[in-house]
Parts: sequence; C-alpha cells; structure tokens
Amino acid sequence: MAGWIETRLLDEPWDVDRRITELGLTKDGLVNAVQAARTASGNATALHPSNAAGTFGYHEGVAALRQEFIGEEWVIDRKDGVETIRNDRKGLKIGFCNVDRACGEKAPKPRSDKGAASERACGPMLFDPEELRYFVRDDAVGLAFYYLMVDETGRAELTRPKISGKTFEGAVERIFLLSEGDEDETFLNLDDDGAAEDFEPKIVRK
Repeated sequence: MAGWIETRLLDEPWDVDRRITELGLTKDGLVNAVQAARTASGNATALHPSNAAGTFGYHEGVAALRQEFIGEEWVIDRKDGVETIRNDRKGLKIGFCNVDRACGEKAPKPRSDKGAASERACGPMLFDPEELRYFVRDDAVGLAFYYLMVDETGRAELTRPKISGKTFEGAVERIFLLSEGDEDETFLNLDDDGAAEDFEPKIVRK
C-alpha cells in the first residue's frame, strides 16, 4: 500500500537552508531570481499594457532561474508549454509564478489561471477532507513540481502546490525565502504571467 507525504511548511532559516540544499538549489540563486523579476516588473510604466509588470516579471523570473541554475544537473524544460528548469537526478521541476501573497498563513493563489499542463505537471495529489490537509502519494508518477512564488511586495517562497480549477488549492510543501516585503511601495498590476494580449503594432510606411 502506498505511503503518503503530509503537507509541511518551513520558515526557520536553518530548515530552509537545509531543504534548499537537498533540492539541489541555493538560497542566493533563488533570491537573485526574485530580485531580477522585481526589477523587470518595475520597468513597466503607465504607457504599457496593464499586465506589463506581471509579464515582465514572469519572463525575467524564468530567465534568471535558468541563468542561476542550468549546468551539469539543471536543464531548460518547456514540456507542454510550461517553462521550467528540470533536474532529473533530483526528480524536480522549478517554475516561476506571480502570486497574491507569499509567506502568508494561507497558501498563495496565482495571479493568472493555471492551465491543464501545469495541473498535470504538479502531479496526482489527493485531499483529505477530514483532516483538512493535502497529501501526495510517494509513488506519484513524474517529477515533483515547485514554483518560485513572488508577490507584489517582494515576499517569496518555493512551494509545491496542488492545482485544481486553474488555481492553487493548498500545497504539499512551502519553503519561505523572503517573508518581509516592501509594504510602503506601490507596484503595477501583476495579474498575468503570460504574454501581453491584444497588441496591435503600428506599421509606418516610408
């Protein structure tokens, strides 16, 4: 009979550092990706589409993850259009996601809908309504999928979510990276991870 892994939350620095090392990552590398995404989001102006900050941040977040980690073990993965880094030795995939609030009491929600490919990537997880906790089978097929989740104030966590109905419904594991944000700062809309839509370039004839 298959075993089950209970949801866990790591927020103490020593637990966070140990777990990140186990995953074949570094905290500095993850934080650098967060900062790169935030910088890119800040390049959006009032002249850009309303989703520009989220789009810019998502693109740079993915690129920075790859810049920090691809090499001997981590490679670029684009299966089913889900942009990640992949480590077959560790059995992991890592993606990037803008969320409503990272490092809060409740698991974050994505600021844009997650499609069927993302739901499949996160693997077969089951919900126990009696204990109100999430569990994942230890014989689940495929790679464990984590998101580097960043909110609009800069709080960030590395989390393995359960996806259902195009959103996150809890998490198997949450690892708090940056639990303090820039509460006094105002950022533009981060409500879209994807490319800007309805863009009509002007063609000027000479």
